[in-house]
Amino acid sequence: MPFPNLRLRGGTYSWRRKVTVRGVAIPLSLPLRTGSFQKARAIAAQLEASVERMRMGFNEKPVAVDAQTLQEIFKRAMRRQLDRILSDQIASDAPVELHAETNKLYGELWRLHARQGANATWSEAEEARLIGSGWTERECSALATLWSRARDGETTISRNQIHDYLSRLSIAPTKSNVEQIRRVIYGARAEACEEATRRLGRDAADYSGWVGSALADSTPIYDPPRYDKVERAAEPPATPRAPSATEVPEHEGPTLSLVTAAENCIAAYMQAGSWDQESVKQVRTAIRLFDHAAGGNAVVERLTQAHVSDLEKLCLALPNRWGRTRAELAGGIQASLKRAQGLEKSHVGISRTTIQKHVTWITQVLEYAASDRGGKHRPTIDLSFKEIRKGLGRGKSRERARDKRAAWTKAELARLLSAPIWTGCATLDARFRPGSQIWHDAWYWLPLMFILYGGRSAELVALELKDVHESDSIPYFQVDYSDLRRLKNPQSIRKLPIHPEIIRLGFSDYVSALRLAGQLVLFPEMHSSGSKSYASTFYKSIFDTWRDWAFPEGTSWRHQVGGAMKDKDVHSFRGTATNLLKGKVPDSVRIDILGQEGENTMTQNYDEEAELSLKLDALKLLSPLTASVERAPLQIRPPDRLKFGAKRGRPKLIY
Repeated sequence: MPFPNLRLRGGTYSWRRKVTVRGVAIPLSLPLRTGSFQKARAIAAQLEASVERMRMGFNEKPVAVDAQTLQEIFKRAMRRQLDRILSDQIASDAPVELHAETNKLYGELWRLHARQGANATWSEAEEARLIGSGWTERECSALATLWSRARDGETTISRNQIHDYLSRLSIAPTKSNVEQIRRVIYGARAEACEEATRRLGRDAADYSGWVGSALADSTPIYDPPRYDKVERAAEPPATPRAPSATEVPEHEGPTLSLVTAAENCIAAYMQAGSWDQESVKQVRTAIRLFDHAAGGNAVVERLTQAHVSDLEKLCLALPNRWGRTRAELAGGIQASLKRAQGLEKSHVGISRTTIQKHVTWITQVLEYAASDRGGKHRPTIDLSFKEIRKGLGRGKSRERARDKRAAWTKAELARLLSAPIWTGCATLDARFRPGSQIWHDAWYWLPLMFILYGGRSAELVALELKDVHESDSIPYFQVDYSDLRRLKNPQSIRKLPIHPEIIRLGFSDYVSALRLAGQLVLFPEMHSSGSKSYASTFYKSIFDTWRDWAFPEGTSWRHQVGGAMKDKDVHSFRGTATNLLKGKVPDSVRIDILGQEGENTMTQNYDEEAELSLKLDALKLLSPLTASVERAPLQIRPPDRLKFGAKRGRPKLIY
């Protein structure tokens, strides 16, 4: 039975519900003073029963959901689904017939679910019924294929949607109510498909329907000239001389420096919540380059096309990894240009992809400056960034996309997991020197989690304890946007089952110990004031040293790209997980685990998030990767070391 009214805050559960008695909505909120989901669930069940007894005492409606509420759910679910389908139809250039066929298949699939319920089955009788109603054998075959995907969880209704209706409409979370809601949602989806088909317009290339109205219209094709006044012919105006690309245009009125325009734009986007610190850093880097190319202290109104050309020349003259040495940090762009003079040709020049990113940020700043909010400051001459975006054309890559990032092999993973971190290290500050100590912290858990999830580094490193639900029937992490880290895309918001392998190694006990220690994040030692993110701290403090310990000369894949050596990294764990899951689990489950977007508009717009049970079954396929790690008695960091850094007064030891 679901319990949507339970909330976990600060390590303890609370119970919230809005109850309507005699037409008055009464919000109830009670702290349950327990961090155990089992205890909280038992208390919540008693509270739900007490509320219903109270409602019955006031002659209120029973716990069963009524027809009016079901109609409200139908309305919301249909509008939600119709909006998704129409958005897809408008944005897609697929022919009308394809949209209609897709709507027909999904509509019938959901109609079958609405009739038969959660245990619906596809049968020969259903196929015969459809053929009798005019369906072709090809359509029935396509529906059967879709049905098999539905059994794998690709078209199920998410718990979040059901819980939202239970909570917002104050519905008792009984099994029968949940089943009724599920059937209503399926019915609403079916009707949304039919309505979307009715709203499909004529194919854009078919103009036959316009012929009749065009021939019947007698309006003059051209407006006749008007001669209201007879005036003396004016002298032909002088042809204005277009300023050259290098000529600085004259401008009368207030001006705005390029750097100030950027800071104004940053402030506005930060206030709107549209940019994070990483975006701000990229904007400032792009503006810094453009300002330097324009001679420094550039003014928006006096920017010219020559400055755009000079920006491209500057980018191609810099080292492809610039601004990283102490001399460059102290001497700025000029120091970087000086260093480039002594480098090989292959080490010079920012990539075209990076240049395009810089241009995107620059144009966004200029667009904001030209807007009403930005003060209507725009270059006197219109600037074109088309050439700098395009360059001189792109050579065809001789490398497949899959080869640009290499996955870790099983043998390499075995070598990585033989580190003293899991077999016994010397001290807390010497994790790669053999000894008898095993500490449970970010060094211990995060490498295992990256191997078992193939997750992005930012998602797992900065998890908060409130997002860890270790006591649920299927323990899970809630990956969502937070102040501690950014997510790559909205598809990254998802639930991830806590892997049985880390549970085997004592992860639940670790979480409980951190809660008792008053911590708020899962890995507090990854929070460094001198680092730009939790993920960056992990790379510098753990991963780089771990990889160097296992492969001092690098892996066999290590090679040079531009001015830097490239080797397998954290993202390579993602490739390993993908390779092991592909072909063994439905694609929809795999992309949900990895937080990826659907591979086509159908999966992007129609498929719901896979159930936790399906994700859990898929993740178990990765268990053999860490089976060699043995469980050790729990030992978390001392209270004064539950933070970033080595012990004060002692050098940090690595080996």
